[in-house]
Amino acid sequence: MTDTVIPQHPKAQVMDRRPKKKESPISSAITPWLNSLPSTLLDLLKQQTGTSTLDEAQQKLVESAPKRWVVYEPMVLLPSGSFASSPWPSFLASLNNSQKEDLWLSILDQLSPPKAPLTHLATNEGIPLLKSSPQEDNNRTQQQENILRSPTGLHLLHGRFGSPTSTSSTSFTSSLWVSTKQNSLTQTWAPLHTMFSRGNIKEKARLLSFHSTIPLGSPPLHPHRYITPSALKDSYAVDLYAGIGYFVFSYARLGLKVLCWELNPWSIEGLRRGALANKFTVRAITTPEDLQKPTKELIAGAEEQIIAFQEDNRHAARRIAELGEGGQKPKVRHVNCGFLPTSEPVWRDSFNILVQGFTSSSKPEGGWLHLHENVGVKDIEARKAQIQGLLDGWCSGRKDNTTLKANVEHVEMVKTFAPDVWHVVFDVYVSPSITN
Repeated sequence: MTDTVIPQHPKAQVMDRRPKKKESPISSAITPWLNSLPSTLLDLLKQQTGTSTLDEAQQKLVESAPKRWVVYEPMVLLPSGSFASSPWPSFLASLNNSQKEDLWLSILDQLSPPKAPLTHLATNEGIPLLKSSPQEDNNRTQQQENILRSPTGLHLLHGRFGSPTSTSSTSFTSSLWVSTKQNSLTQTWAPLHTMFSRGNIKEKARLLSFHSTIPLGSPPLHPHRYITPSALKDSYAVDLYAGIGYFVFSYARLGLKVLCWELNPWSIEGLRRGALANKFTVRAITTPEDLQKPTKELIAGAEEQIIAFQEDNRHAARRIAELGEGGQKPKVRHVNCGFLPTSEPVWRDSFNILVQGFTSSSKPEGGWLHLHENVGVKDIEARKAQIQGLLDGWCSGRKDNTTLKANVEHVEMVKTFAPDVWHVVFDVYVSPSITN
């Protein structure tokens, strides 16, 4: 009788082997680059790392290299602090520009998809609340509020990003513009001049579904929110801090006309480019000559869905009032106040903008204020009550024949801003009722 040999299943052999840890693309970029350097630099690296072999020195470089990145085509953005941990600073200081360029190119090559090579590399830094500006009477600098939220700390590693100071149309053409998609909407910006907040994606999506149909099987919490697209068609949204179109495009996708305000010319240009990429019609009003014109004259017959004013949002209430002079007032459904750490300075204006379109119809319609603020998690309910009291005061004692009701009907916690501090949006529904 012969022994029967049972063949081992092929998968059993694979399961017996320990899976190799997949090397990150940035780590994969470091190895060939390091091998291309002259031996004198490799010996220096061993001295700087206190190691006896090149493998050990390389391991220290790889361990302290960035592990994460974000692609905004055609740019790769590395997180804050990249290549700032030992032994990187001392070793990079030992290299010439060509050797450093070879490292950045190796990283871009590893991260690039086959058909869309990435061409620019930068390290992200936080958006400073203050910025330095020269004083006219001496050579010193002073700190001023960074009103435009310019990304002055962005660390450029590879690629031409454009001029850091000019705002001419020529500069727009020669600067780097990057883009990404969130909720199927394209956002476009110049990273040297304007910020991009990925964390707003949740709030953008919420606005896109704000007027969705009533869910089956359960009564809606806020039935007045459910408005058909046809009913929204001739209504407006107003964005007092438009930026590059963060929330503007969500309102436009709902079918609303959007009037928006933004001071930063680079943000206005990004909004314009992004609107066109999303196939929205847009008009950007930017020149001092145009901005001095009466609003009706300025946009008479305008058919664009989005109109952006490059001016202080303190002009918004006046401009919208001018649109309603001698005729039907614009029906505003939403006023967005998306500024941090608080948008409170424009809340009274936003209230006035919303209610000036209320009419004495048999079925008066209301609208929403979206008030953005950073709030300590333990203080949210107290802040909600403060806002409710503020609005109650604005609704009472009106001189016309309307009485108003305001209700902070929802508090949306968007994202953490700092430990125990949240970026919060207070949804306020304001509605009219008629008294004789």
